[in-house]
Amino acid sequence: MSANIEERRRMQSGIATDLKPAPSSSPLVRKLGALCLLSEEEIEFLEGLQNNTLDAERGRDFIVGGNDLRTTFIVIEGWAIRYGLLSNGRRQILSYALPGDILGLHVNFRATATYSASALTPLKLAAVDPRRVIEISQKFPIIAAGLSWCTAREFAILGDQAIRLGRLSARQRLAHLFLELWHRFALIQDDKGNWLEIPMTQQDLADTLGMSLVHTNRSLKSLRDAGLISVTKDHVRLNDVQALIGMSEFNPEHLNEFEI
Repeated sequence: MSANIEERRRMQSGIATDLKPAPSSSPLVRKLGALCLLSEEEIEFLEGLQNNTLDAERGRDFIVGGNDLRTTFIVIEGWAIRYGLLSNGRRQILSYALPGDILGLHVNFRATATYSASALTPLKLAAVDPRRVIEISQKFPIIAAGLSWCTAREFAILGDQAIRLGRLSARQRLAHLFLELWHRFALIQDDKGNWLEIPMTQQDLADTLGMSLVHTNRSLKSLRDAGLISVTKDHVRLNDVQALIGMSEFNPEHLNEFEI
């Protein structure tokens, strides 16, 4: 873990526990609660926002690019992917949506989906009427600020994805992606030490990083052989975080929390 994240965690640990969201809170509440102190009314609103839930099996599209988008989705459990599909069937994964992430936050401004979204794992989603998002801006300015940060952070993640695809080597791309996901999980208090869950297949990784399946496999092996990562069936261990940050030029400040 980077020194900056560790320092922030130590600072957060000094906050009175009755001002923090409970560990049983939804990932969205834990995510926003790590950024700013939420009142009981704000927490109650955010939890109530997620009452209308639906389940999606692995591989199911719940947003289709080019189609009408009339619902805002909050990921409660599982992983989703945002992706684009070319006419020849080739897929580019744009980013991963983790618990606490929101898809279609700005549906009120653009009612047509610019990407597709699919369940990477069995998924539990909250389906939110977009009018409730407008209600946030009207009644809860602290939450609105947090959601604006979520948007800015998503732009930073997409910017890092552009750098990965355009300028990093295969080994750097893999290390950079693993570090991004590891830092993002830290914010929703899903701390597994240096272990990172990886429910994606090697084909998913290849479609994320713009590489062939063979190149992806060779690059994973290269990182393993260098002792930088260990790989099990569904987890990766980041054996030397600082070395991975250095070799991939990963900048954790792009994912920093805001303070208000």
